Amino acid sequence: MFNKEFLESHDIIPALMPADLSAAANTGDRVNLQNYDRCVFVLLASIGTAGDDPVISAQQHDAASSGNSKALNFTRIRHKVGATGIDAVGQFTLVEQSESDSYDTTTVDGAENEAMIVIEVLAEDLDSENGYTFVSFNVSDVGLNSQLGAGFYILQGAGYVNEIKQSALT
Repeated sequence: MFNKEFLESHDIIPALMPADLSAAANTGDRVNLQNYDRCVFVLLASIGTAGDDPVISAQQHDAASSGNSKALNFTRIRHKVGATGIDAVGQFTLVEQSESDSYDTTTVDGAENEAMIVIEVLAEDLDSENGYTFVSFNVSDVGLNSQLGAGFYILQGAGYVNEIKQSALT
């Protein structure tokens, strides 16, 4: 029976498990948007060291692993940023940038604050005519100093509603 619960029409998938963003480049898992309208990427980052700001990049792929990859441009970013904690930040702030496949959190002092960065892409933004149905978001190595971070995807607009959905990982 369907109750129109959130997870009957959405999916939440880990992109980056909690990790030290200074250990290496952080490659997000790929998710398939073939059965969804949009993907929202959420990065949670702790306070780090000034100048070691996370840079988030988006890619589209034609396979769940290997295959071909290319840039996925976006223009809108929303964030909650706070020096002592994002729990005191009420609303998201919208940032609009020229079309790009990356966002440098230097503009919000991403290393000096706790941050929640949100980027949304639509399935129609992908080059699906050439088989690109997978997306991933990555966070570059922030430098020498520790900064904890984690990321997840929220997939919305399922092409079908069901209690047991097909995996968005394949």
